[in-house]
Amino acid sequence: MATTGTPTNLTQGSQTKGGIGESTLRPDGTLKVTGEFAYSSDMWHEDMLWGHTLRSTVAHAEIRSIDIGEAVAMPGVYAVLTYDDLPTEVKNYGLEIQDTPVLAHGKVRHHGEPVALVAADHPETARRAAAKIKIEYAELPLITDEASATAPGAILVHEGREDHHIGHVPHPNIVHRQPIVRGNADEAAKRADVIVKGEYTFGMQDQAFLGPESGLAVPSEDGGVELYVATQWLHSDLRQIAPVLGLPEDKVRMTLSGVGGAFGGREDLSMQIHACLLALRTGKPVKIVYNRFESFFGHVHRHPAKLHYEHGATKDGKLTHMKCRIVLDGGAYASASPAVVGNAASLSVGPYVVDDVDIEALALYSNNPPCGAMRGFGAVQACFAYEAQMDKLAAKLGMDPVEFRQLNAMEQGTIMPTGQPVDSPAPVAELLRRVKAMPLPPEQQWLAAGEEADVRALPGGLSNTTHGEGVVRGIGYAVGIKNVGFSEGFDDYSTARVRMEVVGGEPVATVHTAMAEVGQGGVTVHAQIARTELGVTQVTIHPADTQVGSAGSTSASRQTYVTGGAVKHTCENVREKVLEIGRRKFGSYHPAWATAELLLEGGKVVTD
Repeated sequence: MATTGTPTNLTQGSQTKGGIGESTLRPDGTLKVTGEFAYSSDMWHEDMLWGHTLRSTVAHAEIRSIDIGEAVAMPGVYAVLTYDDLPTEVKNYGLEIQDTPVLAHGKVRHHGEPVALVAADHPETARRAAAKIKIEYAELPLITDEASATAPGAILVHEGREDHHIGHVPHPNIVHRQPIVRGNADEAAKRADVIVKGEYTFGMQDQAFLGPESGLAVPSEDGGVELYVATQWLHSDLRQIAPVLGLPEDKVRMTLSGVGGAFGGREDLSMQIHACLLALRTGKPVKIVYNRFESFFGHVHRHPAKLHYEHGATKDGKLTHMKCRIVLDGGAYASASPAVVGNAASLSVGPYVVDDVDIEALALYSNNPPCGAMRGFGAVQACFAYEAQMDKLAAKLGMDPVEFRQLNAMEQGTIMPTGQPVDSPAPVAELLRRVKAMPLPPEQQWLAAGEEADVRALPGGLSNTTHGEGVVRGIGYAVGIKNVGFSEGFDDYSTARVRMEVVGGEPVATVHTAMAEVGQGGVTVHAQIARTELGVTQVTIHPADTQVGSAGSTSASRQTYVTGGAVKHTCENVREKVLEIGRRKFGSYHPAWATAELLLEGGKVVTD
């Protein structure tokens, strides 16, 4: 927070334009729609090298040998790195559990695991050199599901982790387990007139963002590194990167570059450490850009799941109890699996009132690709199951599925299975009523010969996936619930720095946060908040970097609320500082300053 310049002439202006509640242009909108926006894959540096990652071709195997000789000898190759070349004793990283090796050592645990790195003067040279690295594997048995993970004598995905075998985690191949018991589901089941059971299978999904993983690492004169990268959480990346490089955090300076979509897939590290290692080894800038094929290996996915549910209800439609068991496949490394398990368990009942529940959720280690964050993690898998259960119950009772949901809908004051009270509006029944009352889309209008349809009105619309041929429309209703903000008691905060100064006779505010703009529009709303709170028109959004405190992850629908709240609070402090400067100059009771204070409080423009 800083101010420069002293007000000398205070005049009333008009209502600030572009504030909260107004429709305003995105600051990055024009560049994006014209194709001029610079994404991380567009970055360039003089004399830069290209990095490439060699990945395993088997899912579970011992590494018997790695021969890099032919790769090192290729013209244009500057460096080839394996596990033994890592600079520190810290060789693992991870969001919550540091179990992910920077480069595989001893064995690989999933298909596509990074084994070696190459830096060369051309991306194709780097790829060809990586292809010349010879690796001898001895394949091992695979862990692919709960049966193989917990069978007597099952091979461990992470050997030496028997310490993880604690009370709530009954096997080392289980990452995390979360039970929730409230009331007595077995006794409550005796009151049920109908009981329905279901087993649901939820497949792996990929975020498939348009901009593959990419970034540029530039070595610094002080022995540190500058990293320009597309990510969702700069400070989380920094916390994981610096120990592996053997550098203090202040020597790993990170700046957000253009992000081409995220949806959870950029919460984990991908190429960040690899680019920095190559840059520090070669002394040159190193750029890494995944192609689409590599991108699917390079980031986590949504957890596949097996869900077993039981619900009971009385003949008049009131839910009596719920039992469920949710098994998530976390893949080879933990990533966000503990938090996903927590969400799946906590939100497994859905937006309904059920007093008696018996819930168990767990995530496995397996030799499948790692899974972690994807939009609504944990809540989505559970929603798929409990909403199917609601339809089955309604059908068995002969009730309208919407009326059945309304009858059991949560509201403000409801106590969730975890014991948490719903302390804000939750108008589930009203939302259902409004949705059901909405008019249905018009029936297909068949055209006379020679007539042309308005494509926008046809199924598939402008995407042209279909023009209605063979399309059958149905009606279904479903309600989901998810958290806003971090879950599982994770400390949720953000940091903002706001500077107000006079430039060319006009007041200008600069907002600086580490929020990752991934397309959600945070840069727009932060400028709107500053205009509203400070009464200025000109607002500059400083590039997000690690030179300011953490803004947390751009996930969990939290940035407008949490980082936007930090911007608002900081602007309030700046505004008070400006008023304090004015009081000192003009005196507490100077009429001009009193007017200025009213104008600032009212969100009006005040000029110097």
